[in-house]
Formats: sequence, structure tokens, C-alpha cells
Amino acid sequence: MNDCFVCKKHKTLTPDLALNFKAYDEFVVAHAPDRTEDASNLIGALIIEPRIHVQNWSELSPRQAAQLGTLIGDVTGLLYAHPHIEHVYTWVFGDAVEHLHIWLMPRYKGTPREYWGIKVTQWPDAPKGGHTEMTQFVSRLKALTNEPETA
Repeated sequence: MNDCFVCKKHKTLTPDLALNFKAYDEFVVAHAPDRTEDASNLIGALIIEPRIHVQNWSELSPRQAAQLGTLIGDVTGLLYAHPHIEHVYTWVFGDAVEHLHIWLMPRYKGTPREYWGIKVTQWPDAPKGGHTEMTQFVSRLKALTNEPETA
């Protein structure tokens, strides 16, 4: 789809924000894009998206859906390997962007209960940053995947 935000993003995604999983080349795994002017992105917020334009799970083939489920588990495991992440939320909203995308949102140790769930990004002490901090986080995850630094 020519005007899809996600499809356009795939064409311009910088390798320093993407994770490469050879067994899952039909999907893009990347840090959530930097959409702030004040470097206030939650560090570790990852998004998994099919490379093909689909709006929801039902448009995936059974093989693609199974691969996506396995990939979500693998990426979630990487996040749990981080010493300061105690929980990982998995969200699919699909309200603002008509391309299936799965959010993997970390909850860091020490997050007060009132910031659990969809309020996790609002915790004032959560690790936040801009492009530099996001690429550093992705680089650490790449080391755990045994994949090269380029995606």
C-alpha cells in the first residue's frame, strides 16, 4: 500500500534500529521509531511488523502467523535477558496505523504499580532517550542474537 506509514518506514529504516533474524526474514523487528523532539522515547520499546502489507492477523497465512508467534517469543526472551527488565507487554492496537504491528513494551524493575500496563511509558524514571540511546539498546540485543550489527 503506497500511503501506509509502516510500509514507508520499512524503506527508510536505518540498520542501527533494526534486529536481523535470518529465520524470520518476512518480518521487521526494530526499536520503535524516534517520534519525539525531546528524546523521551521509552528505551527498549520494540515493534514487529510483517514486511507485506496486512492489517491484522487474519490476513497472514497459517505459516506466517506461526512464524510471527515464534518470533514474538524469541524477541520477548531477548528483552527478558536484559538485567533491568522485569516484564514485557505485548500489544496490538491497530487504531492509528492500518498495518499489523506488534508492540513489545518493557517494564523496568522498580516501576511503581500505577505505571504498569499501558501507562508504562508515563513513569518519569523509566529509561528514556533518543536515537543514540535506542541504537545502543539495539546493539546490546544484537550481541545476544549472534547476528551481525547490520540488519
